[in-house]
Amino acid sequence: MNTRTAVLVPKWPIGSATLSGYVAIYAALLWAMWRTTGYEISEPLLVLGLLGIGFSAASWLLTVRAAPLPNDVRNPASEVVAVAVLLAFEVAFITWGLGYLHRLFPSDPSATVAILIAKILAFVVIPAAVMQRQFGYGIGELTPLSMPLRHLPALLGMSALLLAFQAVLGRGLRDVLNAYLSYGTLLFGLPLTFLWLALEAGVVEEFFFRVLLQTRLSALLKSELSAIVVTSLLFGLAHAPGIYLRTGMTNEGLQNPSLLMAVGYSIVIVSVAGFFLGVLWARTRNFLLVVTVHAMGDLLPNLLPTMRSLRLIH
Repeated sequence: MNTRTAVLVPKWPIGSATLSGYVAIYAALLWAMWRTTGYEISEPLLVLGLLGIGFSAASWLLTVRAAPLPNDVRNPASEVVAVAVLLAFEVAFITWGLGYLHRLFPSDPSATVAILIAKILAFVVIPAAVMQRQFGYGIGELTPLSMPLRHLPALLGMSALLLAFQAVLGRGLRDVLNAYLSYGTLLFGLPLTFLWLALEAGVVEEFFFRVLLQTRLSALLKSELSAIVVTSLLFGLAHAPGIYLRTGMTNEGLQNPSLLMAVGYSIVIVSVAGFFLGVLWARTRNFLLVVTVHAMGDLLPNLLPTMRSLRLIH
């Protein structure tokens, strides 16, 4: 099936039904989290309003004149089954594999490098090999790499919005300023951190969840909107086992989360944050674009942690 002309147009009734189902799940979980634990709902509502709705609308507007790059799906049903099997492997890797690597490499920078290599193998190399062997795809067919002029507004606009969002509402810029780093350190650390995040977060997550999963769901369901919603939901849920099984304070700031809190957080925070990237991919099918925007959004909050893990600063 040819998805070259795919655009983000809701297919009725499946698109609206999928979105309505997601909204119902989101509302029910947020209510249950607030009712049972007193969870503060301001953060998820802010994420929903700004990232989920506002940034998705911006992604749409900035791609009004964009045309998607060629990106064919040959056997939607069979390929979705294959990606679903791979997704189960990825969930196991997120849940147990990362913890094993932390125990195997207890200190940085060896731990950071080992985790990056393992993520690339698990989320990119192995899935790409499966798609090549089972369905005959070359890497160039899966990840079209180009930057047409009509895609530049989305690249520049969304990058600027994300940097502004993190600078105003996040701690990253304030922490960087308070660290009093030299200009030389920043001149070296900024591009290195960006490239690192482009690989660790951009390539890893966008290849699996956007290139493989969302593209094939859109071909199978014949709805870009449904594909965005289901992909975002599955992306969030993939993190739930890891959040639940961690002891003590998690990376998400949850103290010994219950199963409800783990699943709820994975939906009301994690899944929502990726909606706008789904819109960008649906409208452009541009792998380089979504990788760059993803890395730019992670840059400020991860600048100091990444530089410390690579022993560039103390």
